[in-house]
Amino acid sequence: MIRTTFNRANSGFTLLELLVVLVIVGILVSLITLSVGLLGQESTLRREAERLEALVQIASEETMLHGFEMGLRFYRRAYEFSIFRDETEEWTPLVDDQLFRRRDIPEALELDLELEGREVILEVEAGEDKNYRPQVFIMSSGDVTPFNLRFREAFSNNGYRVLIQADGSAEIKHDEL
Repeated sequence: MIRTTFNRANSGFTLLELLVVLVIVGILVSLITLSVGLLGQESTLRREAERLEALVQIASEETMLHGFEMGLRFYRRAYEFSIFRDETEEWTPLVDDQLFRRRDIPEALELDLELEGREVILEVEAGEDKNYRPQVFIMSSGDVTPFNLRFREAFSNNGYRVLIQADGSAEIKHDEL
């Protein structure tokens, strides 16, 4: 009588079992990485929208307090504040101002601007324009040109809208199309 004893405790894991475990771990890691990336993009969109809202509020307060006019000009991936110089009667971008300096948004995001219910085609970059003029005006009376600016992911309709009313009040809405 031939008797074979098979002791599973000494044999360990097979190569196939190890490969299956590695594949499952790899799939889980990739899913977690993708979900963290999507959530990170969502928080970046929200943060950029909140930053613009706060800057417009501060600019409105500054213009009322000091009695000058400010402007806001948008590009596809940036925006900048400007000030109206009474002595030259020209708009000048605020390049050296720490608070109201030009803001570039992350490369994966884009801006869409609506003024008076019409979409404005935004320039890619600032050019050497002798007739520089902002698209949005922040007046010393506290009035602001009403506008609707959407921060969105490039090649997507998902994003956040910053809605600024004529009285300077603001609202942020999440767009999910």
